[in-house]
Amino acid sequence: MDGRLGSNEIERAAAEWVARMDRAPLTAAEQARLQAWLDGDVRCQGALLRAKAVWMQAEALHGAGRLHALNPAAKANTPVAKVPRGARRIGRQLLRWPTAAAASLLLAVFLFVSFPAPVAYATSKGEMRRVPLAGGSALTLNTDSRIEVYERGGRTRIRLTRGEVLVEAAHNGAPLELEVDGRRLDAAAATFVVRKFAQAPAQVTVQAGAVSLPGSTTRLPANSRLLLDAPAASTPVVLTPTELQRELAWRDGKLDFRGETLAEAAADFARYSDIRIVITDPVLAREPITGLFAANNPVGFGQAVSRVFDTRMRQEKNRVVLGNAD
Repeated sequence: MDGRLGSNEIERAAAEWVARMDRAPLTAAEQARLQAWLDGDVRCQGALLRAKAVWMQAEALHGAGRLHALNPAAKANTPVAKVPRGARRIGRQLLRWPTAAAASLLLAVFLFVSFPAPVAYATSKGEMRRVPLAGGSALTLNTDSRIEVYERGGRTRIRLTRGEVLVEAAHNGAPLELEVDGRRLDAAAATFVVRKFAQAPAQVTVQAGAVSLPGSTTRLPANSRLLLDAPAASTPVVLTPTELQRELAWRDGKLDFRGETLAEAAADFARYSDIRIVITDPVLAREPITGLFAANNPVGFGQAVSRVFDTRMRQEKNRVVLGNAD
């Protein structure tokens, strides 16, 4: 277990915070506790916004009820909207909370100022994109990748939902926090890559500086890599300069193979191009390959394989077929 809260616990805590903020403005100590709760899990922001939305709906129902009570004559002539049973139940629970117009206005301002919507950035297949951040930091998205960026209180929070991103955290820039697969990474001055591919554990590779994992003793120094599905206290793997260069070759639009099978190489090329490499000979598919290739040129790779392994290559629409067998 990694100590993360369950979704029900987060939703319940969010409702309690909204109720507390409705009663009166938060004290400085309560503001600090709320901020710590929000910083503890990226799901907390969304939960608080949802709780606020439910509260606003219930408050509207409450206002209508008070208006009818003040003007009984209007009640008989006023159409009554049907409210779903679940909403009525939630509304009855929330209407027990004391209401205060000033506190409500303060809460609305607090939510809109403190919880801006994230900005999403994505790349299509074969595309790379650089995203500058506040304070001189920057992100570079590899092919078919997507991130969400939150800026709040001088701190930048990034969520990687798929693909691969190079993070360059400037020494004098805002502290960066990156979340992937529920794990959090912190960096103040570092260059590192985070990868999240389907059917594979997320991983982080540090080129320079250091990256920490809050809640654990793990600290990743330069020239190291860590699989994020491993235990929190696991030891990062130290990389040689050659291994690190290979990990980061995609920044130059290259794929660096050091003994992978041709089948594995074909799968890597598929991330960058819609032209698939098909190997019809199972023996050929298991052959190892070494070399540096342009990631967006599967045809050139196929030609090189054909020459090196003395095998047939034919190019079809959206396919490069390798192998002497038909």
